[in-house]
Amino acid sequence: MTNSASRSGKFMLAVGLQLAIIIAIVISKLGILAGGTEVLLRIEPVDPRDLLRGDYVTFRYSISRLDSGLFEDGPAREGETVYVVLGRSGETWDAVRVLKRKPDAGHIFIKGKMRGPWFGRRNAGQVVYGIEQYFIPEGAGASLGWSQNDRVAARVAVDEQGNAVIKGILINGEPWP
Repeated sequence: MTNSASRSGKFMLAVGLQLAIIIAIVISKLGILAGGTEVLLRIEPVDPRDLLRGDYVTFRYSISRLDSGLFEDGPAREGETVYVVLGRSGETWDAVRVLKRKPDAGHIFIKGKMRGPWFGRRNAGQVVYGIEQYFIPEGAGASLGWSQNDRVAARVAVDEQGNAVIKGILINGEPWP
């Protein structure tokens, strides 16, 4: 009986640990949504038919491809964490410089990982931020078809560590869906 009780205790501990990790992730994301600085990031025009995978959409942002001239600390390697300092450009925000260290207080920045070169431009890098997938309401994918002329942007909350969470999507200034 003690062997059975020991297994049961280990199982309960494993389940409890997994549940605690999930709760910590949710609380962290809610904290970013509640206390983060809101920025508007342009989503580059893409063909929505290539984006849909079930009930989520994959985005690429204007700050996903960065010219080498923005990298102040020299080139970054694949998988390396970078901090992209943002500056307002009209109603949206753009990358103004890229650092390998966390910027000083007072700057709005987003943390990302290098994913290698982007082959459409010479001397450019591609960065992912963890906000590339956006889950959409059931059945709303059919209404996603924005045109090349639409202004598509994501409202994103960014905390002081550079962590980001999508708050919503705007098409021509209107919330979608």
